[in-house]
Amino acid sequence: MKSKPKILLWDIETSLNEVRTFDLWNTNIPHIRMQTPWIIFCAAWKWVGQKTIHTVSLLDDMTRFSMNHMDDGHVVEVLYGVLAEADAIVAHNGDKFDIKKFNTRAIKHGFDPLPNIVQIDTLKMAKQKFSFPYNRLDYLGEFLGVGRKVHTEPELWDRCMDGDQKALKAMVKYNKGDITLLEAVYDKLSPWVPTKLNMNHFSEGLVCPKCGGDHVTRHKRRLTRVGAMIQFQCQGCGHYFSAPENKKGELGLAR
Repeated sequence: MKSKPKILLWDIETSLNEVRTFDLWNTNIPHIRMQTPWIIFCAAWKWVGQKTIHTVSLLDDMTRFSMNHMDDGHVVEVLYGVLAEADAIVAHNGDKFDIKKFNTRAIKHGFDPLPNIVQIDTLKMAKQKFSFPYNRLDYLGEFLGVGRKVHTEPELWDRCMDGDQKALKAMVKYNKGDITLLEAVYDKLSPWVPTKLNMNHFSEGLVCPKCGGDHVTRHKRRLTRVGAMIQFQCQGCGHYFSAPENKKGELGLAR
C-alpha cells in the first residue's frame, strides 16, 4: 500500500512597510525612505486529513522577541521545515502572495530554496471555473455558505508592529480562522477543477485522483482519438475522472 500524499493548507500574516514620506497620495516612495520592511508576524497550517491547526508566531521565541520584536527568523525557520515536508501546498492567492513572501524572508535569513512542491491556489481555482462577483476568500466563504473570516480591525497590524503581545495573539487567532475557511472553500471548489496532484500515484488501486476516495462508480465509456477511456464519478467529492482502457479491457492510471 502506497503512502498518502501530504497536502498542506497554509496561510501567513505579514506586517506593513514602515516609511517616511512627504506626500500621501499619488506618489512613488523611494526605497531610501523605508524605515522598516515588512516581516511575517505568524503562520498557520493544517495537514489535510488531520484535525489540528498549527501555528508559529514572533512570540514563540521570546529571547529573540525581547531583543527585536520585528525579527521573524524563528517563524521562517519553523515554516520552512513544515513546507519542505509537503507534497502539495494549498493557499488562497498563494502563488502571488504567500509563497513569494515566504521566499523573500527565507532568502533574507539565509535558507536554501525549498524543494519543488505542487502549489494549489484557491484564488486561481475560483477564477478558472467560475465567475464569482468577488474572489476574496471572505466573500467566497460567504457565497458558498461555509463561513467567514475572523473579524478584526486594521489597527491590529499597527499594534503588532509596536510589539503588542496581546495584538499578536489576536493575529494568530485571525490566522487560524483563515485556515478553517480556506479548507472549507478548497473542499467546495476542488471537485470542479482539474487536479494538480493525482492521488492514484499514491494508491495501489483505482481511486479518485482528486480526493483519494475509493468509492467510485462507472459513468460511461468514451472513445477518443488516442483510445477508449472509462469515465467515473467519485461518490465522495463528486469529481468526474477518466482512466484509459487498454486492449485487455483493463484500466490504466486515472486522471
